[in-house]
Amino acid sequence: MSTRLPIFVGIVLLFTVEAVSASPRDGEDALFSEQANAHHDHTVILLHGMGRGRASLWLLDTRLQRAGYETLNFAYAVHSYPIEEIAAQLCAFIAENVETRTYHLIAHSLGNLIIRSGFAVGYPEGLGRIVMLAPPNRPTELARALRDNPIYKWFTSESGLQTTSDEFYENLPVPDVEFGVIAGKRGQAVLLQEPNDGVITVESTKLKGMTDWVVVPHAHTFIMNSRDVARLCISFIETGAFVQLRDEADDIHAVVNDADDTNIDKQLGE
Repeated sequence: MSTRLPIFVGIVLLFTVEAVSASPRDGEDALFSEQANAHHDHTVILLHGMGRGRASLWLLDTRLQRAGYETLNFAYAVHSYPIEEIAAQLCAFIAENVETRTYHLIAHSLGNLIIRSGFAVGYPEGLGRIVMLAPPNRPTELARALRDNPIYKWFTSESGLQTTSDEFYENLPVPDVEFGVIAGKRGQAVLLQEPNDGVITVESTKLKGMTDWVVVPHAHTFIMNSRDVARLCISFIETGAFVQLRDEADDIHAVVNDADDTNIDKQLGE
């Protein structure tokens, strides 16, 4: 048996490490509804990651709606099209479905590469801010290790193979609007030696030009289910920065990109 099959199985098992409740916690209504009427003229479009579906973003979607945002879920078939074609579908989806003057994008994992590719297509007018959750902003070590594995190739198709290519990343646009990156650090040390979320390294989430960057203690697959991550998403959409309350600073570690002029340390009171 190929030695890469057990590795692939191990990665699949990692996807179940941080499963959380499928319903919001008690008391969250007040937390996310304080400004429920303040954002009715803003739409947030959500993109899932590889091997997932719209249901994977249900909890984040619900919290955004409770905060007053209109939401849309863009579903795509990763097995059927290359990333560039999916990006074109995303732009068409936005043009056909967004009814507010301003819209924002939040994506998990592979969905962020689709967003980036969309800038080569051209987004409809009204794009505000972007939040990237656990984005593989450079070729990932695990994807490269598995790219010749037949199960991985079947599971990810052409889109998955693109994420192993230096040439693909060299041609991938960087957003020309404000965007923030949320990286997870609840990983493993078996297949990845650097700090990681179980699938990609913390360092590989960085992208030149990002407005803000924050590391949270969550794993890759379920990072979007965190209440704190939802609050970070909302704060960035509203202010262009990841703002957290001081009593949450011990659990969420904000790290500012040295090249960017942000003030999150002051906002945290550190």
